[in-house]
Amino acid sequence: MSDAGLRLRSRLALRIQRLLSYAGLIVSGPVLLAIYHLRFRYSAHGLREVRARYRALRAAHPGPLLICSNHLTLVDSIIQAIVLGSLWTYLRHPAALPWNLPEAKNYYHSWSWRLTCYLGRCIPVERGASRERATFAQARMNYVLERGDAIAIFPEGKRSRDGRVDDRDFSYGVGQLLNQVPGAGVLCIYLRGMRFGGFADFPPAGERFYLQLEMLAPQSASHGLRRARDLSAQVIARIRKMEADYFAARDAGTLAMPGPP
Repeated sequence: MSDAGLRLRSRLALRIQRLLSYAGLIVSGPVLLAIYHLRFRYSAHGLREVRARYRALRAAHPGPLLICSNHLTLVDSIIQAIVLGSLWTYLRHPAALPWNLPEAKNYYHSWSWRLTCYLGRCIPVERGASRERATFAQARMNYVLERGDAIAIFPEGKRSRDGRVDDRDFSYGVGQLLNQVPGAGVLCIYLRGMRFGGFADFPPAGERFYLQLEMLAPQSASHGLRRARDLSAQVIARIRKMEADYFAARDAGTLAMPGPP
């Protein structure tokens, strides 16, 4: 098969995945919301304001969008999606529902997880993958972005074990995507549980989430890997500052902290 034929098949596969994800959302969306609200009793601080801000930022930046956030739990991407928009919002504006980039070894060990990730708009990535496989995954991400969809990515490249943004040892993935799709917007997000917070596989029941959004336009005069590093470092620095703002507001008492669940 020719390279051109392979590219066409890959694009078609992504379009089909997007369509099936949309159809699956009609069924899986209410189930996830029931688990979120009823089983775990989760909630979000300033939910209406957060969703209104996300809608406004998407309207102001309707093209490709990278959603870059800190990473503390295994379900950060799900919680983030639920807080950013309602089910009705995603059904009306499918491009607002972010694609995700899970590590294949963590989620692709069973068919049930593979199906879940497929319907959840996931493009699996592999640490240490061959150049061919890495290039293929990169091309799929580029195509999704160029179509105007959002991609959620964790710039640190891993979960923070000490519960704070790691601004020393981080991935260059954000910068590499911006090298390939320079017109993409960058939405930085800081997400944290207000009652318990910190590193965990899953947030405890009764958690209340804080989520802050800020647009960023990283710049670099460098090229190639150095540019990717510079852009990634700027994204990490902004999220680190958002984290500092959160703790400063909490310690100063200007952020209303929730009581016991």
